[in-house]
Amino acid sequence: MLNKKNKKGEKSVYTSVYTKNMNKKAGLTDLFLFIIITVILIFISGIFIYIGLLTHDALHENMDDINLSSNVSEAIDNSFDELNTAYSTLYWVAILIIIAMILSIFIGNYLVTTRPIYFIPYIFIVIIAIVGSVGMSLAYSEVVENSPIELQDIFGNFIGSTIIIQYLPLWVAILGIGGGIVMFVRMGSGMTEQGYAQYG
Repeated sequence: MLNKKNKKGEKSVYTSVYTKNMNKKAGLTDLFLFIIITVILIFISGIFIYIGLLTHDALHENMDDINLSSNVSEAIDNSFDELNTAYSTLYWVAILIIIAMILSIFIGNYLVTTRPIYFIPYIFIVIIAIVGSVGMSLAYSEVVENSPIELQDIFGNFIGSTIIIQYLPLWVAILGIGGGIVMFVRMGSGMTEQGYAQYG
């Protein structure tokens, strides 16, 4: 019975340490995941919408003059109107995903329990993330400017998402500083008379 209790206790300690380490890693990588996923999400969504519209127009140009018993133009419209309508939901789905990521960063920072010494690397991580986001934001603007007019219009319709990515360094700074404040407040409220004993 004693051995079983010890094994269970060892497993509990190991699980606790592993969970804390994972929480710390998540807190340090959230900003980079936010930057990467935001850029990729908008690019992929815009390209999907563009391909749908481009295919629709190409089929009309090549098949409208073909004499068939059925109305080819109507068949194309019936098929691709539904597809393009489905793709158009990406305009608001993208911003909802980005907002969810922003909320998850604050929630994740609140759940992280860490020692004050971890704020030093956290500050460096935030600075690196801000510098990286500047490059990503400039790259996005350059790609959009050099894209076909139709694709530029599509990216322009991602109103909320475009504002976030154009001012990505500012958003990363807000998330980094805000997340740090949340962690600091969380750490302060979790302090006990034994000092930082409960933090891993």
